[in-house]
Amino acid sequence: MIHSTIENDLDFAKPTTQLNALIVTADKRFQAVIKRALNEATTTLFDAAWATNFDAGVNNLADHHYDVCLIDYCLGLRTGIDLLYEAAQNGWQVSTIMLFDTVDQQLFRAAEQAGAFDCLVKDQISPQLLERSIRWATAHRREQLLYDHYAALEQRVSEQASELAQLKSISADELTRRQELERHVEESLSRRARQVQTSTEIAQKIANTPKLDELFHQIVSLVQQQFGYYHAHVYTVEGDYLVMQEGTGNVAQMMKAVNHKIPLAAAKSLIARAAKTGQPVLITDVTQEPSWLPNRLLPETKSEIAVPIKLGDVVLGVLDVQNDTVGSLDPEDQILLMGLCGQIAVAINNRRLEARREEAEENQRKLIQELDAFAHTIGYTLRDPVSLIIGYTELLKAQAGLPDNLQEYLNAIARNGLKMSHIIDELQVLTGVRRARVIPKPLSMLRIVAEVQQRLAHLIQEYEAKVVISEYWPTALGHKPWVEEVLAYYLSNAIKYGGQPPRVHIGATAQSDGMIRFWVRDNGPGFTSDEQAQLFTEFAHLSQRRVTEYSLGLSIVKRIVTKLGGQVGVESDGIPGEGSIFTFTLPRA
Repeated sequence: MIHSTIENDLDFAKPTTQLNALIVTADKRFQAVIKRALNEATTTLFDAAWATNFDAGVNNLADHHYDVCLIDYCLGLRTGIDLLYEAAQNGWQVSTIMLFDTVDQQLFRAAEQAGAFDCLVKDQISPQLLERSIRWATAHRREQLLYDHYAALEQRVSEQASELAQLKSISADELTRRQELERHVEESLSRRARQVQTSTEIAQKIANTPKLDELFHQIVSLVQQQFGYYHAHVYTVEGDYLVMQEGTGNVAQMMKAVNHKIPLAAAKSLIARAAKTGQPVLITDVTQEPSWLPNRLLPETKSEIAVPIKLGDVVLGVLDVQNDTVGSLDPEDQILLMGLCGQIAVAINNRRLEARREEAEENQRKLIQELDAFAHTIGYTLRDPVSLIIGYTELLKAQAGLPDNLQEYLNAIARNGLKMSHIIDELQVLTGVRRARVIPKPLSMLRIVAEVQQRLAHLIQEYEAKVVISEYWPTALGHKPWVEEVLAYYLSNAIKYGGQPPRVHIGATAQSDGMIRFWVRDNGPGFTSDEQAQLFTEFAHLSQRRVTEYSLGLSIVKRIVTKLGGQVGVESDGIPGEGSIFTFTLPRA
């Protein structure tokens, strides 16, 4: 069953604000991700249908026409690639994006050979990436449809030529006339085929142009050179004006020098009309057009096309093309330029988004530097006053002979002073980890565990903790001082917040993915799911019975382990006495 004719598919190439999408996946978690990504799309409204298995996907494709189809590779006993071949065999034409769990170049190539326009990895999908991939797939489909359209024209010409060959009995004049017509059609088709190919090449060059000013220069130069037009220039919408960004020849340089712009409200301007209406304006003979505004710098202009550069319903600018011969611009030129302007709109939008992203990253980098400098300064500024507070408190406790209630106040001051000292130390570590550049080396984990245990001996004795050390310690890659801090933080938490008395087990497990998983298990009350989600977040406050301090220390652990190429985690059922297991992974040596 063929869902659409060539003419209908060419209509699809026109700018639209809504796309019909089919998503074929049994992954409920990923369904939620896709729904959220489609809902957050900024330029396109999606009408989504869902299929949870291979057969449902086949039935949907058979019964409906979709602009784009997102297919999960894993569909039970059948795969997404099988579904692509099924669609191809039945002549179902749709822009398809294949979704994979992991990066697999061999499967990517197989999917592309089966007809997928793009391949995405589920965990890497964001609303912007998904929308950009869908726009690319539909645009690529439009290019194919143009090729199919002209292929169909060539087929019809071939059939006409066959019919002409059978009409040998007609008069010589009629035969000559028909031969001339055939030659004209063939030349026209050949010219249009070259234009389609050129349009594709221009779009590819535009897509690889990094900066907006270079992009505009490429657009006008390639359009004029490849299509042989008299003049081309491009405008962008800036408030109430259309500002010329680039044009061809010395004329354009003169116009740029005076900051040439056209009011959107201009009555006699084809460019302003195209921008206001969002529709292309084609004038085959400008001398017969009352609303045409002549440009004294372009005296040879005889015909003109102004095509809006649109992203959805938003007009970003106008591509204006002029020729020096009456009737030399026609609807076929308009169709080609409309397709090209769709590519230009995407390119302009991408460059602007990239510029905003780079600006945001630079601002973020500066902010992080300022925060690091602030934390570093605050740490060194507060360290001595806090130490004095703690020291004087201990001196008063020992020598002042104060009543019990005042002694309790001094104890509270000392405890909070120590807490401030720990926070200062943690801020210093956090700043150091953010700045440092280290080369991971093989670690002697058994030695690190022993040093941490010795370092925390006073804490183990104070809480009467029992620490059980595993005998198996595979060699991992890391930075010894950092890994020691991670293990010390895990172990001290397990002792201070574990059971009464604390019972702590420490060990390691080799994983099949080439990572070593280190773990610390306690016998405390555990954590709820909501608490677990906040544990490794900087300055996330946990108000539950066991943890009442900010989770700055665990955020440092996460930053250290991430920088060393690993991951942190916690496992807990939130059942008192069954405790928690805090983990971190490092690459195996």
